[in-house]
Amino acid sequence: MLETKLRGRYQIIRDLGKGGFSETYLALDMDLPGNPHCVVKLLKPIFTDSESLEIAARLFEREAQVLYRVGTHDQIPRLLAHFEENQEFYLVQEYIPGTLLSKELAKGQKWNEEQAINFLKDLLQILEFVHTEQVIHRDVKPANLIRRASDNRITLIDFGAVKEITAVMETSQGITVIGTPGYTPVEQRDGNPKFNSDIYAVGMTCIQGLTGINPDTLQKKPEVVWNKRDVNPQLAAIIDKMICRDHRRRYQSVPEVLQALSKLEQPTLLESLWNTKKKVASVSVITILIISVAVLPVTHKVIQQLITAPLLLFPVNFSVYENLNYAIKIKYPQNWVKNEVEDKTTGELARFSPYDRNNSDTGAEVIFEVQPLKRPLVLSEYTNLKVNEIIQFFPEAKIHESRSITLPNIPLPTHEVVYSGKDNKIGIKRKAVWTVKDNTAYIITYSANESEYNKYLSIAQTMIDSLELL
Repeated sequence: MLETKLRGRYQIIRDLGKGGFSETYLALDMDLPGNPHCVVKLLKPIFTDSESLEIAARLFEREAQVLYRVGTHDQIPRLLAHFEENQEFYLVQEYIPGTLLSKELAKGQKWNEEQAINFLKDLLQILEFVHTEQVIHRDVKPANLIRRASDNRITLIDFGAVKEITAVMETSQGITVIGTPGYTPVEQRDGNPKFNSDIYAVGMTCIQGLTGINPDTLQKKPEVVWNKRDVNPQLAAIIDKMICRDHRRRYQSVPEVLQALSKLEQPTLLESLWNTKKKVASVSVITILIISVAVLPVTHKVIQQLITAPLLLFPVNFSVYENLNYAIKIKYPQNWVKNEVEDKTTGELARFSPYDRNNSDTGAEVIFEVQPLKRPLVLSEYTNLKVNEIIQFFPEAKIHESRSITLPNIPLPTHEVVYSGKDNKIGIKRKAVWTVKDNTAYIITYSANESEYNKYLSIAQTMIDSLELL
């Protein structure tokens, strides 16, 4: 094949690799000025009967059209030509100078958190485009990712054309495998790939970057077991959800993963609270205060109520978060961000916050947790453990209230604790509510900067009151 000139134009100069029923070569385009490099993929059928060749040709044409479409993305090689000669199929693609991620990871260097997040965001925005074209890649892995030399951005290669055609070839031999062990989820191995099958593969690739371990060697019990010791727990929780064995429990789309990653970039302290909204809010407060002074006795209680007035002037519309795996349901404001975590280590299921991507006002948080108990406990026993945990592990903890309450939708004894303390030297105030059912504790915690605690308290209380155990 070397030195061959295909169609009198593409001069083969080097072998790039062979596998199965395909071969890949580096070539020169002799028709263009400067004879730029390109990549030629040869698909060689092993069958010769006319019916199989007709199927392969039709499939080849269909998949080539897909490659032309997705190649419009800057980080996917363009398909320059496709043709059939002597019952063999050829794809000619743009050559991307760079380093295969598989070679980069083979050097044994592990990614830090920033590198892992940058990788995820870079690759996921490519897949977001691919999925909008109704295409599933089905073989995301380090060997199909190039770190582009010009800007270090990730480039995604080896789409469905080779996989679909070779699948037809392999089927004639009684074998059908699309994907790579370690990166391929169970539903794809069963022949039913989903869009979030690609998300699984991205998560497994990220684990390899963080740990230096080939995913095919990781245990699955049934979920993937990997070393998270040096990984940010929030990032680890996102990756864990990407690689859930059951595709129904994974992120269902790329935008969901990107939204979860965006939460990692929000300020963890609340010093930016009201930074952009406080001017508008203060005008409303001042106006209301002036009217109040004129017509009402201004008491401390009235002023405290007026401070939160800007939030209460407009009705709050609620959506429903429901998790059937844990048999729970809770309402949350439609304009709040929902981040489904499902961290099996901490028991955290989801976080809700009034974060606005446009102005970075993170506001408060409502955190929902489900914790399986190692031994049967009644509510009073669990409460003692929980309060001791707060006192021991929350810096400068102070318990303000600790009392039994009743929630509207739960016919079970419930406990509420209001406490404050320090988080990174910032004063934090929290209201935690929990109950116990069937050896499982259900906890909702509202947390906010102590000086702004009242701002979202009424909304948080509405969320707490809406909890249902299904």
